[in-house]
Amino acid sequence: MKKVAIVGAGYIGKLHADILCNKIENTCVTSIMDNVEKKGRDLADKTGAVYYKDFDTMLRKADVDVIAICTPTFLHTEMVVKAAGAKKDIFCEKPLALSVADAEKMITAARNNKVNVMAGHVLRFWPVYVKVKEIIDSRELGKTYHIYCERLVAFPDWAESGWNREEGLGGGGALDVQIHDIDYIISILGKPDFINSQGTYNSAFGGWANMVTNMGFSDGITGCVQAGWGLPPGFPFTNVLRVVCENGTVEWTFRAGKLLEKRDLNSPMVIYKADGTILEETPDGTDAFLIQWKYFIDCLESDRKIENATFEIDGDATPLTGGWDYSDAKVTRSSTQANDGTYSLKILPAGGNVT
Repeated sequence: MKKVAIVGAGYIGKLHADILCNKIENTCVTSIMDNVEKKGRDLADKTGAVYYKDFDTMLRKADVDVIAICTPTFLHTEMVVKAAGAKKDIFCEKPLALSVADAEKMITAARNNKVNVMAGHVLRFWPVYVKVKEIIDSRELGKTYHIYCERLVAFPDWAESGWNREEGLGGGGALDVQIHDIDYIISILGKPDFINSQGTYNSAFGGWANMVTNMGFSDGITGCVQAGWGLPPGFPFTNVLRVVCENGTVEWTFRAGKLLEKRDLNSPMVIYKADGTILEETPDGTDAFLIQWKYFIDCLESDRKIENATFEIDGDATPLTGGWDYSDAKVTRSSTQANDGTYSLKILPAGGNVT
């Protein structure tokens, strides 16, 4: 039985708490930490956990094995470093950090303290994304030419304090939303040779509100991600995954409600084969957040190495920030572009080239 502390009692913290309390037998939520007392106590009462208002106090007093960091992005680095220093295994929600430098601090802390860590890149466990990766890896449709991902949503209202509207606190939709799909493509194809993005900067939406990012890989495969949270209120959480291959194309389109409250619904994946055949397949509808936690806890209990959604890829932190160093992008924009609008960004992946 693994004892888990949930740090952050907001939307995503509640989602994880529900899974850990009600859907996994070998876990128990023993501690809830949130600096907003009512919110933290409400979740603690619901889960039967002990409430803490202060993170350092929780680290000293709580009887926990795993700490789940579900706080705003700008708080991740300090909390992960402290949790690692306390010898706790760590689950940290995405985005891992606002900059590569911060991500590297987190990786170093985990290594030095020999703790197990995992990032909340849930697409790696989402059944339809897993199935499409299997199609690509097996070359079932021949060589892969292009991967397109889309993730669009109305500006989220789950951040009660409005931190996601602050440019330096959340990274905007470019980081918070886009990172899902960039990480997914990187998990299949490895590090890109180049990344080029064009985005709409809107200060009302916390900075980079909508982005289109193109990637190129050494084997000639290309990737494209359209993502953002600068859509009108009422626009449904929209996901698209399309893979163009030598002998066919795979496509999946899904609308998951305002946020993810309808993620249990399923829509078919369609395979258009080169011979004109059209096939529909509805992947397993198991909740990816549940699969993610089962994987992490199973690795911990069986002392198995965590190989999926780690804090790094091949010893490099850059892919876990989606190839995006927000601190650099912010400096580039503020020095040359004073107003809201659409701009091209130059983003450098590890070992890659700026275009």
